[in-house]
Amino acid sequence: MFHIATWCAKCLFLYLLVALLAYKFAWIFVLPLWSIAIKMHWTTEIKPVFLLNHFLVIFTILGFLCGLIPFGRLGRAITDLAPGAAPLVEPDRVPAIYWAWLPVSVAFLIRLFTWQSRNSSVFGANNSAGRVVRFFGSLNAQSPSTLDALWAQDRLLFTGPMLFLTACAVAVVLRHKFIGKPGGFRPDLTNAL
Repeated sequence: MFHIATWCAKCLFLYLLVALLAYKFAWIFVLPLWSIAIKMHWTTEIKPVFLLNHFLVIFTILGFLCGLIPFGRLGRAITDLAPGAAPLVEPDRVPAIYWAWLPVSVAFLIRLFTWQSRNSSVFGANNSAGRVVRFFGSLNAQSPSTLDALWAQDRLLFTGPMLFLTACAVAVVLRHKFIGKPGGFRPDLTNAL
């Protein structure tokens, strides 16, 4: 039971870490691309507008690239350097990154389905196209009914981390499929020469 609780805590920790990075430090990831786009004359948008328009794509690509990095080998290096730390970094049967997208996806879906447009009526059907535009569309695609004070917060705390962790999990699965899982078969090359 303790192992399951620590595994769930790892998943929630990954979500909180990504949400904190998205909310507090999003400009660090977007600022270099904005400066390149300004110098190359690809955009004339000011920094906050560029951040809100392109954050989801940039953060999803960053998630995929982070998933390609073998962080599991770091745990093995720590146990090699400090064998006493082995119980703290012992590998899970199923790595937490495979399921870290689940809590944020559930939170995102709850927020997606409970969101109401300011122009919605109790008699009218819910506007699903407006929901997609609100959570995935750029600032330019927003209408007065979908743009409110919580739009940027929803984007940085729910949509961005969900896309980041999903892309990260997909990259980890692809890395394990094509390169192999850490701790898997390793050929002995000492006698090959």
